[in-house]
Amino acid sequence: MKIQEASLEEGKALQRLQGKAPQGKSLVVSTVNIPDFFSRVRVYESWKVFNAYEKDQIIGSAACAIRDAFVSGSVHRVGYEFQYFTSPDHRRRGVAQALRKRVERYLSDQEVALSYACIMEGNLPSMLLFEREGFHLHRKLIMPAIAVRKELGVPGAQNIRSITPQDLEAVADLLNQTWDGHDLFEPASPDSVARTIRRIEHLDYRDMVVFEQRGRILACLALWDWSKIMRINILRLDLRMRILLGLLFLMGILPKFPRPGDTLRQMMLTMIGYHSPTDLSPLVKHVNNLARQQDVEQIFCICESNDGILKSMKSFTRINTMVNLYAKPLQPHISLTDAPVAMTGFDM
Repeated sequence: MKIQEASLEEGKALQRLQGKAPQGKSLVVSTVNIPDFFSRVRVYESWKVFNAYEKDQIIGSAACAIRDAFVSGSVHRVGYEFQYFTSPDHRRRGVAQALRKRVERYLSDQEVALSYACIMEGNLPSMLLFEREGFHLHRKLIMPAIAVRKELGVPGAQNIRSITPQDLEAVADLLNQTWDGHDLFEPASPDSVARTIRRIEHLDYRDMVVFEQRGRILACLALWDWSKIMRINILRLDLRMRILLGLLFLMGILPKFPRPGDTLRQMMLTMIGYHSPTDLSPLVKHVNNLARQQDVEQIFCICESNDGILKSMKSFTRINTMVNLYAKPLQPHISLTDAPVAMTGFDM
């Protein structure tokens, strides 16, 4: 087995292999990056994909991204590890572990101070892999999923609009104020916000909205169509999940009952800033209505269990999924603290 950097020409082969590596336990899904395999990693400015090969056949893959973020009150280079998958015929042969070691060597060469990963609760193989590799469970986060089922009234709708380039400074200031004191927060500037909007496929100025009063921006968020970056097909549901989803459907909480063969349409909330949950709530209701107009079934994000984002969703029916945040210091005296963490939503 050999490990080396993936080439863009291998995108089709990686999509085929990714589709053969289902995820989940109660709800089993197939995920494939679209329109091309590398659209997922291009979310980040600095990224790398590594493949595992056996006789020149790709048998596994892993990705990582590097960015600057606060850790222990100072800005450091951090690495995010994601998109690990292995051919079903080559599992339990050390493929994922070999990829993990190669990723860490690359991150260390790039002077990354700390690496982290987000693993869905219940994904025992991934949790065991990262724990064997020296990661520790830092915190359990929440991924709230809002079921988009009806049009909502939006208080202060006249004060909601899309941003313009002239808003970048105010938006950057609001993001910095919102996430001050949070680990893993990447400091914002007008230029960094503009670069993010330019870089992210299917995200532009129209998709980032603000709530303002008397010319002052009180809340902002971007609604990113995740379904245009990743196709998620339902393969099967166990009995417990079928009963749970059936009850939610009968109660009117879910707009339709998910079935094997269905393709999920999801949108992600990201670049969220606010002075108070009360200021953010109208924006969440506004994007619910936008999502409904586009036949999107779920809106989601990742946050702390006591985050103001959840308080802004009080009037919504949502399904919460736990996400385990794992971290590993790669340099001495660097580690996440007891401070809350800031998750952009791109880290999935």
